[in-house]
Amino acid sequence: MIEQVLHKIDHLLKKANFETFTLDNFTNKKSKFCFDLLVKKKDLIFSVKVFSNIDNLNPDIVNDIKSLSLLLKSKPLLIGIKNRYEKLEDNKIYIREGLPFITLNTLEAILEKDLYPYILAKRGGGVIFLDGNLMKTLREKNSITRKELSELLGVTKRTVCAYETESMRPSEAIANKIYNVLESKEIFKRINILKWNIQFNFDQKEFLDEIDLNDFESHIQNVINDIGISSYWYRKGPVPFKLSIYSKLFDPQQESGFYPLFSGLSEDKEKLNQFNLNCLKLFTNLFHKNALFIINNNIKISEAFKKNNIPIVKIKDLEKINDEDEFIELIQESQK
Repeated sequence: MIEQVLHKIDHLLKKANFETFTLDNFTNKKSKFCFDLLVKKKDLIFSVKVFSNIDNLNPDIVNDIKSLSLLLKSKPLLIGIKNRYEKLEDNKIYIREGLPFITLNTLEAILEKDLYPYILAKRGGGVIFLDGNLMKTLREKNSITRKELSELLGVTKRTVCAYETESMRPSEAIANKIYNVLESKEIFKRINILKWNIQFNFDQKEFLDEIDLNDFESHIQNVINDIGISSYWYRKGPVPFKLSIYSKLFDPQQESGFYPLFSGLSEDKEKLNQFNLNCLKLFTNLFHKNALFIINNNIKISEAFKKNNIPIVKIKDLEKINDEDEFIELIQESQK
């Protein structure tokens, strides 16, 4: 079913003049990344992921979706099929772990009819986003006082005031009562899910404590610590590279010409991982970000690999670096 949904999403996005990319082009097997499609239209970039059950989310994938959204300055476009009990309803945004999920039909309505949902479905019930100013204008136009409206809705006068100032959002049931009184669906404020803000805290120590690094990875992390820069390691599988490297002063909310660096690893003593290198190349071209490939000291770098324009650095070269300035210089020299 997920494959069918992805095929439909790909068709809808291309029809809406988006470019779509998949890393499965580089491998014969399906890879479980934290995205199924990467989508681009001018400066807008989305990572698309389909979930069969939004109440059965992998915490690692959730964290990696959030971290990539901030580091890449992209937006997640998450399509859900069902929750624990039933199929998801159209024209609703379901919130799980701070992430928004919509149905395929809702995405189609957004792309083809510019119809955004206005129902936010949280655990315990949905709420409606209202245009408070319009609600007040219509109420006054119909000569209805706040007290009279509160009695019709079965809420307090203070609650009606909160709806009009948008400091409180009504339930679906109350919103339908408001609609029946004011007779205008224009008071329902559409939610632009394509501009959803993601919140995520890059706590390096927290994630390093949770991730089981092998000896090769632990050594690289120690070298990164000695240089005085930071890193975020991805779990096994959710993304096609191992870690992001950034300055301790790096703010993912602000523009940066150098950071973040997405890094692949190759601890194989004889050959470089071509698949990971191709993935990094796609990311650098699509997101205009820098990348790095860290390899074992014994690997010979062929001229073919050098033409990928991805800096390939051996561990022994990183071990010689004393500070962040020297690190940046090494990467920039490796790009030439």
